[in-house]
Amino acid sequence: MKSQSQSCSLSEPRILRFLSTGVLNTVFGYGAYALLVFFETPYLTALLIATVAGVIFNYYTFGRIVFNGSGGRLVFLKFVTAYGASYIVNAALLAFLTKHLFFSPYLAQIICVPLCVVISWMLMSYWVYKK
Repeated sequence: MKSQSQSCSLSEPRILRFLSTGVLNTVFGYGAYALLVFFETPYLTALLIATVAGVIFNYYTFGRIVFNGSGGRLVFLKFVTAYGASYIVNAALLAFLTKHLFFSPYLAQIICVPLCVVISWMLMSYWVYKK
């Protein structure tokens, strides 16, 4: 039987901590991405660089604030793998939106964020920090 602290239901304070911490992480990640695009870095390269920087930043914020995890090598590897999966989906959708629907790289990335939030929540809750 799971204790209440181990449950990952949407009614828990954990989802609120995830979303509020996610806002901070999104501002950091999107800010890095937008800054790189502004300085004419190709958008997929900017996404990769911002994702790598975001993984490091987000590992500490999510791990400590949301999941109360100290981590360790296995958790960090799972965290990086989860972000790798999210990056692949994000990059594919970003490329589609910019190349086929002609969205600007800025708007296209904003559109990608909600899907990446859902992917991150699922992977973090049910795989990376699963108790």
